Amino acid sequence: MAAEDLPSEFDVIILGTGLCESVVAAACSRVGQRVLHLDRQSYYASNWASFTFNGLLTWIQEQQAESQPDEVQDWSGQVEEGEDLIYLSQSDSSSISNLQVFYEGAEPEADQPCPSADPNQSEPVKKKKISLAQLVKEGRRFNIDLVSKLMYSRGSLVDLLIKSNVSRYAEFKNVSRILTYRQGKVEQVPCSRADVFASRQLSVIEKRKLMRFLTSCVEETEDQQAYNGRPYLEFLSDQQLGENLQHFLLYSIAMATEDTPTEVGLASTRHFLRCLGRYGNTPFLFPVYGLGEIPQCFCRMCAVFGGIYCLRHSVRCLLVDKDTNRCKAVIDSRGQRISCNHFVVEEGYVDAERKCVSRAVLITDGSVLPSDSDQQVSMVTIPPVEAELPSVRMVELCSSTMTCMPGTYLVHLTCQSVGSAYEDLSPLVTRMFHTTESSDQGNERPSVLWCLYFNMVDGSGLEVEGHDLPSNMYLCSGPDGALGHDHTIKQAELIFQKILPEEDFCPPAPNPEDIIYDGENGNGNSAEGEELKDDELKDDEEPKEQEEELTEQEKEIKELHNISLITNLTTEADFSIITKHDADFV
Repeated sequence: MAAEDLPSEFDVIILGTGLCESVVAAACSRVGQRVLHLDRQSYYASNWASFTFNGLLTWIQEQQAESQPDEVQDWSGQVEEGEDLIYLSQSDSSSISNLQVFYEGAEPEADQPCPSADPNQSEPVKKKKISLAQLVKEGRRFNIDLVSKLMYSRGSLVDLLIKSNVSRYAEFKNVSRILTYRQGKVEQVPCSRADVFASRQLSVIEKRKLMRFLTSCVEETEDQQAYNGRPYLEFLSDQQLGENLQHFLLYSIAMATEDTPTEVGLASTRHFLRCLGRYGNTPFLFPVYGLGEIPQCFCRMCAVFGGIYCLRHSVRCLLVDKDTNRCKAVIDSRGQRISCNHFVVEEGYVDAERKCVSRAVLITDGSVLPSDSDQQVSMVTIPPVEAELPSVRMVELCSSTMTCMPGTYLVHLTCQSVGSAYEDLSPLVTRMFHTTESSDQGNERPSVLWCLYFNMVDGSGLEVEGHDLPSNMYLCSGPDGALGHDHTIKQAELIFQKILPEEDFCPPAPNPEDIIYDGENGNGNSAEGEELKDDELKDDEEPKEQEEELTEQEKEIKELHNISLITNLTTEADFSIITKHDADFV
């Protein structure tokens, strides 16, 4: 809808199209609320967005450009008696910092020798490196996420997608393997029953110990409670588990650190085990076309039920009632006053200092652990490679996820910030990949073609207190540093319950084939052979006019259900259809 056509009154106005805001928008629209959803950016999903390679280069230029502060306009002429004017921050550059880009690939058209597959062949076969020009040319094949997360198969996001029927708007792939980096090598972690018994890394005794330990973790015992407050590593050591098993359990299954308390480590282990076998051999799913699809799916649901969307449109200030401390209306970027009952806003519009996460995005020419299939989706856990450096989480995506071009892999690295992203992650990158800074130029490791480092604000550190907000204004945090989405979904549900405490959160949307449009006959047809009375007969023109009206109404409804606000959405079977029978781990 054009901004000039915006109505002057809504039930809920939402500023920002991140995951939390989009879930709230869909939930409110689904139960009949009039929703206006705005974003000052030209793309959906805010810091949850996915970009093509060319789009990411444009985003980098925008982040590196010095932002000019907007001229503060005087809106006091629209303030009514008994109202206060509160201006919102118009700069969101503070959420991204320390951005550095490196192009590690060879010059265009350059060749490099690689070992020949034929031992009798004397000359090595030359392999062309992928140049920057090729990456730009194939840029539309990339969908690069700003945030790196996975979906637990029994996590809150998957449960919400199933419950709300939003899962029909996207397609998902199972993470095919879990890896770990240990003693300079990448190894596969046996995490399911089949993996444990097929593993060649573990002895028969280790396999039995691992299965016995995982079986004992299913339920909490008094022996486990005795270790509460003590390190999880100490608990694992006392279970007579060797170094191999302790490493797998601590870093790859519990995804913990040496200082993690036992109760937290055991809870993470149980959650990992509960998620196994629901959709595949690992606990994780990844959305095809990238994580940026998920906020757009909820935006689409909101639009289907009447929500109005405007990109490149913002809110300049709030009009707050002095007596009740409630936001009565907002003034948008075009100076229009729009009344609302509730106002939801992303954290970027409120100035606050928070901790950060370090991120790196790599485009490589091979997998960190080559296998028979080149279409592996891998989750890699990496303990600190140097003193005072944090543990790192890596997600390696193949071309079948529609996030990179064939012949390349897209690698995401994430950790809690100690210094800048480059300082935190570049030592690991030079160890695991070929870069210009690597000392060993052997052919065992994949080469980095292009890489990006940046720090992003950690959304889990958002503090609502201390901002003196109106009582009907709600803050949504951005992406947090955790692997899953529990923090964001919990926050969205909490905001919805504050707005509409008596309504169901994201009730199931009807399937299109189940919708009965006005005018469709159910049992209104007369019985065969029954005669109509004279007073029931109508002129020939009346039924025609009624049919025309119904046709127009049906067209409007069908157009509403065919809204294509979102690109790259693949309509796929619902989770309930593609779900396999849950497989017990033990």
